[in-house]
Amino acid sequence: MSALKANATTGFILAALAALLLWPALWNGAPLFYYDSVDYLEMPFTGRLPVFRTAPYGWFQWFARFSGSLWAPLVLQALMVATMVWLSARSFVPRLSPWLFLFGAGLLAAVTGWAWYVSQIMADSVTGAVLLAAVALLCGQRLPPFQRWVLIGLTAVGISFHLSHLAVVCGLLVTGALAWLVLRRMRSPLPFRLGDLAATIALSIVIAVSANYAATGRVFLFRDPANLRLALFVETGLVQRYLDDVCPGNEKASPLCPYRTRMPTTANAYLWNTFGPFHELGGWRSDPHKQEAKVIVREILNRYPGETFLRLGKAAVVQFGLVETGDGIRPMHWHLEKSIRRLYLDFVDDFLGAHQQHAIDFQGYAARDTILYWTALLAMLFFAISRWLSGSRWPAMAALFVFLALAGNAIVCGAFSNPNHRYQGRVAWLPLLLVLLSGAEMTGLRLRRDPQDAPGSHAEG
Repeated sequence: MSALKANATTGFILAALAALLLWPALWNGAPLFYYDSVDYLEMPFTGRLPVFRTAPYGWFQWFARFSGSLWAPLVLQALMVATMVWLSARSFVPRLSPWLFLFGAGLLAAVTGWAWYVSQIMADSVTGAVLLAAVALLCGQRLPPFQRWVLIGLTAVGISFHLSHLAVVCGLLVTGALAWLVLRRMRSPLPFRLGDLAATIALSIVIAVSANYAATGRVFLFRDPANLRLALFVETGLVQRYLDDVCPGNEKASPLCPYRTRMPTTANAYLWNTFGPFHELGGWRSDPHKQEAKVIVREILNRYPGETFLRLGKAAVVQFGLVETGDGIRPMHWHLEKSIRRLYLDFVDDFLGAHQQHAIDFQGYAARDTILYWTALLAMLFFAISRWLSGSRWPAMAALFVFLALAGNAIVCGAFSNPNHRYQGRVAWLPLLLVLLSGAEMTGLRLRRDPQDAPGSHAEG
């Protein structure tokens, strides 16, 4: 196959996969929106950095402002995801047929929640692709230089979109470094490329800090999320226990004492209800409340270290299994219409006429998503063990680090934010992709080892 033909084929594959990943938005008649989408839509016009977020994805929405269309950033992020997944797949299975890849990826887009996340104006629309690419950079085979740097660059941009990406990928790097040290002492082959992933993380930090500086004039990676930590402790019941211990007989022990008998029971209710202690005490912009949040969190950690560890661990375990599609995809006309009328007036009719504004029924997805996730996870581990025993190391390494990425995502989102189906659902398609790639490699190996095959029958894997 000539280089020109190969490039044309790759371009077609990426464009076709991007289109497949956008099928929910195309069916909807408009991009899908989440509660947080409004912050990103407004940032290119206001220049204000949303509370507790990093700026890169907000600047990414400049593509919408420049083009006058909210479809522009959606198409670009779909192409970004398609490219990262394609290059990662080629890193794991270098002789993978592009047509077989497109078929498998299209199957994933149809039967998992993957496409529903890519079709949203949200910073975590690229999460699964970012974690897959991080694993490929760490333990996949080295790509040609141009492809390698494209993968590093896109992954760095994707990491910068959301702080949870940075935390999980840093965890993968640390785990890879420890594994490298162990294998080195055992004088075993060293299948890790720590430098590639470290360079990607460093570039992502530069991007995030630069974007934050452009928005605020200050150099920082992230803002202190004290209110988020306090909300997590509300979710776990630790704040209620603390208030029950310190408030009786001393209502001035904390500004939250007067609310002790009517504290919200979930983090989302605490942060986002338009009534209750958080907003009545000043909300996000209240420095005294932020300082009080730091005090309460510190006191809880000092008073109940064991119980805190157990409750946060339980939250992470619960998060690992929450994968149902549709979390937060609700009618958003009450939340977004005002901003869209002000910023994208020509888009109002499409927005109001979209299926999302009349409610999308996701009930049929729940059992499918859960069964498929756990089945694929077990199958991925089975393939990893069987391929390791047969002498092929990449499926085992890839499966191990994908599992660690899933676990890290659950820990970061469940134990440091609060459990939601959205957080694990955005990466739940990764085990099935690894199963398909392992199956493609095994089929290709059998074809190449069969002496009765016609010459060239396996030319593309």
